[in-house]
Amino acid sequence: MSGSLTLTIGITGHRPNRMPLGAKEIARRLQLVLASIRSGAREGVRLVALSALAEGSDRLFADSALALGYQLKVILPFNRSDYETTFGDTMATRYFSELLGRAANVTELSGKLEDSTLAYEVVGQMTVSRSDILVAVWDGQAAAGRGGTPEIIEHAMKLGKPVLWIHAAHTRLPRLITYSKASGAPSSDLARIALRAKPLTRRRLATLAALLSEAAAEPSVAGAERAH
Repeated sequence: MSGSLTLTIGITGHRPNRMPLGAKEIARRLQLVLASIRSGAREGVRLVALSALAEGSDRLFADSALALGYQLKVILPFNRSDYETTFGDTMATRYFSELLGRAANVTELSGKLEDSTLAYEVVGQMTVSRSDILVAVWDGQAAAGRGGTPEIIEHAMKLGKPVLWIHAAHTRLPRLITYSKASGAPSSDLARIALRAKPLTRRRLATLAALLSEAAAEPSVAGAERAH
């Protein structure tokens, strides 16, 4: 767990050019997932949304999480000024600044623009390591480059983190991607594993959140028992 009485939900996902469903529909699905997690979380567990605030999925996720009362934490792949040079226009930069200003915590990594693929890979892997659940907005296709969404999903599977997959191109229920060595498929065979991903109703999402938040509370409960 990422911390006592804390349930952290991280995001990996595409930028607008690989979101055929459009921002409005993706945002609606993110809200459904985050609201379902909130409804299932144990009382007293703090809900945290973790995002790199890239254009597209990252920002839609952060916006949706804030609207639902999640605390926002941010990890940037570069220092802020360098990161802003990668955005499409002044409106995108303004939106970034607004979200950044609402974050409870901001971590700026030392990535270099001349090696941006490595920087995005590092921030993706750090997002996974600090999260209890990873939400992935993915179109089901191969990665466009190093550190892309499919690679980050594979990294999460290797670490045993549950991945909630929102399809970026098709209208359907979110799906749960998990990995088991017993399946016989290597963790890198994401396409094969994704075919077996289970659809998630709101009830199943809430149940998953309940199980994970119960686990988050266990260290505190154990500590209280030892104190008595």
